[in-house]
Amino acid sequence: MDSLPLARQFAIEAHARAIDSCESIDELRAVAKNLLQAWQLQASVSEDLVAQLMGLQPRPLGL
Repeated sequence: MDSLPLARQFAIEAHARAIDSCESIDELRAVAKNLLQAWQLQASVSEDLVAQLMGLQPRPLGL
């Protein structure tokens, strides 16, 4: 984890604390689902950006 930028380390710590603060399995499930959704959104954005940079898709208007 030390090889990550400080902002990423901070984000990981914040999410870890959110997980640690869960007091029920339902709360933990909700946190896990939110993190999964955020992860997939970030993966999708990354894929789109790489495709745009490689010229595989037209850039959206306004960029």
